[in-house]
Amino acid sequence: MEELPKSHYYLTYDEIITKAQMIQPNFAADLAQFAAYDSWFTAKVNAQLLQGIHRGMNDFSDASLDQAMQQTKNMIDLQLAEARHSYEKLNYYVDIAFKDATMTNETFGYSDFTIARSWAKKMISLLAQVLAAISQEDNKARLLSAYMPPELPLELSTIASALAADYGELKKLKRQQVMITRERIELLNSLWDILSKICDDAKIIFANDPARLAIYELYDLEGTDMDQAELEENK
Repeated sequence: MEELPKSHYYLTYDEIITKAQMIQPNFAADLAQFAAYDSWFTAKVNAQLLQGIHRGMNDFSDASLDQAMQQTKNMIDLQLAEARHSYEKLNYYVDIAFKDATMTNETFGYSDFTIARSWAKKMISLLAQVLAAISQEDNKARLLSAYMPPELPLELSTIASALAADYGELKKLKRQQVMITRERIELLNSLWDILSKICDDAKIIFANDPARLAIYELYDLEGTDMDQAELEENK
């Protein structure tokens, strides 16, 4: 899986957005004092802060994505159950028709069934192997002579197609989830870097104004310095 960017921040998503909402109006009001201290502070920085807050409040809601992923996983579980049932039914007729362990385990893939029964990717491969084996005329004739239902190959093919489609959909949803997570981390890193500089420099700018300085406290809870050190240590 693609590696995600490393986070710079020590607060939660909601805490960073809330903190940015609290600091931004005051920063905008004090912008002249910040700019006098460091020319890095400009209206553009304030605009970036506002834009980041807006994106953070309106974007990156992955609740619907989580729901879609769970629904797809549920469908895959149901299809795996159907695949197991149909494959075991086929294997019964394979045993009767061939009475040959090599045919059962290798040609019709029974040696892979233990893993495939709970792994969609492996089951898709196993069903493809089974359908290819059935399609060989001699094999099909012998299976039919063992009273295999004629509709069983179509049943297996239908399950294989549905399982492959849902497995592909799940992979797509997982890629979307990674993309959303990446964008969220990049946004929060940007907000955190701006907030950190504002709050660090505010300690100098408002060193003689405790009331104003309190507005620019990045951490609110007692013991946060210890929490931050622990988080840094665990990164």
